[in-house]
Amino acid sequence: MSELLVELKINEDNDNGVSTISFVENPAIQEDFMYFSNEEIIKLQDVDNEMRIVTGLAMIPNKKILRRTADGKDYFVFFSSETVKRSSELFLMRSNHKGTTVNHDKFIPDGVTVVESWIVDNPKLDKSIHLGFKDVPQGSWMVSYKVDNDELWSDIKNKKVLGFSIEGTYKPVEFKSDEALEMECIEILDSCMSDEEIVSAIKKKLEL
Repeated sequence: MSELLVELKINEDNDNGVSTISFVENPAIQEDFMYFSNEEIIKLQDVDNEMRIVTGLAMIPNKKILRRTADGKDYFVFFSSETVKRSSELFLMRSNHKGTTVNHDKFIPDGVTVVESWIVDNPKLDKSIHLGFKDVPQGSWMVSYKVDNDELWSDIKNKKVLGFSIEGTYKPVEFKSDEALEMECIEILDSCMSDEEIVSAIKKKLEL
């Protein structure tokens, strides 16, 4: 059975993009963040001189994320490398770096600020390696937050929140999986069209 893939794109005329990065218990991209004190991974007993900086993945290009329609049908969404990069740019250009939500619900307007944001260009040399991350895909968007909010920092240290999940709006574009395209091409080949019509129809399906 073929799966439905939907690419999420930015339409800047409609202010599409990431408006907030939420601290969540179950990140949609399934990547937890690291939290640091004096440039080292915090141990729970380290409570003095905390830098209160937490770093994690905000978006990963071409990673399929499971979603479900109102009538219970599963499908996957993904972002291209170009969309991830532009999302990171617009996020800062629109001054969305201050404040956050917790589990896409509780809004925290103050005491939580993005202090670093970058796109992973070279996974083998990226600073994410030195921060404890492994195998971060090229084109991923990394962010670091300074957390002065005591309640949120407590939730982070007590592992009540484990990663980031973006909030925003995007333009959905249905994307055919390889299996779905193969089935459609087979249907064309089994049709009663002429050879010329078959070649033309398959080229159109594959956008050649």
